[in-house]
Amino acid sequence: MRRSFLLGSLLIGVSLLGVMSCAAHAGNTTTAAIRLSTNETPNAAATTAATTTVQSASFIPVEGADLKAKLDAANSRARSSRTPYWSAYSFDVRPGVAVDPGGGKFHGSMNQTGGTTVFVGTSNGMTVETRNLAVFLLRDANAITRIEIYNLDRKREYGGYPVYWLGRAGNEESLNFLRGMVEANPSPASTTNASLLHQHATLALALHDDARVGGMLKGFIKSSNNPKVRSTAVYWLGQVGGETEFLADIVRNNGETKDVRRQAAHAIGESRDSAALTTLQSLYAGVAEREVKRGIIHAVADNENKEAARAFLLRVAKTDADKESRRTAVHALGDAGGDGVIDELMSIVTNDQDKDVRRAVLHALAEIKTPRAQAKILEIARTGKEPDLRRHAIHMLAEIEGEAMIEEIIKLYDAEGSNEVRRQILHAFGEMKSQRAEDKLFSVARGSEGNAELRRHAIHMIGERAGKRSLDLLRETVESSSAETQIQMQAVHAISERPADESVPLLIKVARTHPNQQVRRRAIHVLGESGDPRALEFFREVLKSEKE
Repeated sequence: MRRSFLLGSLLIGVSLLGVMSCAAHAGNTTTAAIRLSTNETPNAAATTAATTTVQSASFIPVEGADLKAKLDAANSRARSSRTPYWSAYSFDVRPGVAVDPGGGKFHGSMNQTGGTTVFVGTSNGMTVETRNLAVFLLRDANAITRIEIYNLDRKREYGGYPVYWLGRAGNEESLNFLRGMVEANPSPASTTNASLLHQHATLALALHDDARVGGMLKGFIKSSNNPKVRSTAVYWLGQVGGETEFLADIVRNNGETKDVRRQAAHAIGESRDSAALTTLQSLYAGVAEREVKRGIIHAVADNENKEAARAFLLRVAKTDADKESRRTAVHALGDAGGDGVIDELMSIVTNDQDKDVRRAVLHALAEIKTPRAQAKILEIARTGKEPDLRRHAIHMLAEIEGEAMIEEIIKLYDAEGSNEVRRQILHAFGEMKSQRAEDKLFSVARGSEGNAELRRHAIHMIGERAGKRSLDLLRETVESSSAETQIQMQAVHAISERPADESVPLLIKVARTHPNQQVRRRAIHVLGESGDPRALEFFREVLKSEKE
């Protein structure tokens, strides 16, 4: 009877392996093509990198009466080489901004504009500034193809292209030059690239320390058809300051795009205008669109008046009719941090009828990261009325480092009556990098708890952990004479998820010798799905012996 069973199972296994082999062959063909393509690209990239290293950029000084004359002179000098080249000049930089600031513990606004990182705020309690900036213009065949704002204190290769240094430009000539670039009409064939050029030119203009910048940015907002230009201009108008009412009109304007309206609200929030917070609260009451309201909530959270901002966020989180607005406000409270809002957040868990809002409270508590906030998450995990909320709290606890928290989670597991919640705790143990958590997982897997369902789940989690200890337990479980069939089949599945060099020899042994027919069948099935040549050889060997 065993020979007949094994033959039937092997036919199924060989069939699966044949399908997997065909699929693998097709996949390998595709992979080979991808690899060929990939190999070609790195070769080209390697050539470029080598060229960049050899052609390390050195600045070439250019003389001229003004910026235009210097740009023309650079073009004249570069014309004979017929290769792309940079023209670069420095300018008067707006105080309080940093471009490509490097490392640090930053507090403020980190903004990305077309790949350029600009930071406004402090690091280690001090304002971060970059005073040594320059506008870089990359030309190819006399056309500007890139505009970058580079921090000259950072070492760069500049793509291996020569850099013609124009010195320092006066504000008026630089602003007029950049404004002309922003307002230029692109040809249809270069619309995408021109959009980025115009956006970078807008950023470069905004970084100038000049009273005329605000008026120019307002002009771009009113007249430009480029969404990137308008969005960048709106953001920087907030940094310039003094334009709260102009930005508020954008937020109120239903004819504007939602993105620009949100950006305008954000700009108001980041401005240092004393009326900013009052304006945002007034706007929130008068705006109907959900996405714009969420933008206002985030803007309030960014405002410097933290106490008044927190009061507004709590009011929205507790009383707003729209659950998405409440959830957004709860998240913003967590981002703001501090133990002062913990009791208010716990009252939302008790009183809010929406599960997504209640789950948002858990995220907010996790973001606060204080011992008291973590204790509240543990309280919800222990005593919450909803299993789903408790499971979510356990997931949050698993991300908190420290042996003390692991001991609390183990106590929670031991005292828990719900298998669903205990399964979530086992899942958490499987994700923790802790010997104590692993020990508890192994204890459950070995059956000391006496619950087959939980034991199967523990084995599943152990199967996802690397290391000899986990493989030894899976082997021990499969070979045990007292283990239940379902437990052993789960162990076979867990073994099959491990690297082939670990799993295939052990699965072949189980398929050959295991006394339980169902376990052998499971081992043969996963071998057939493996696509491993050793499995195919095993099938051939057994089929040959069956025929003999």
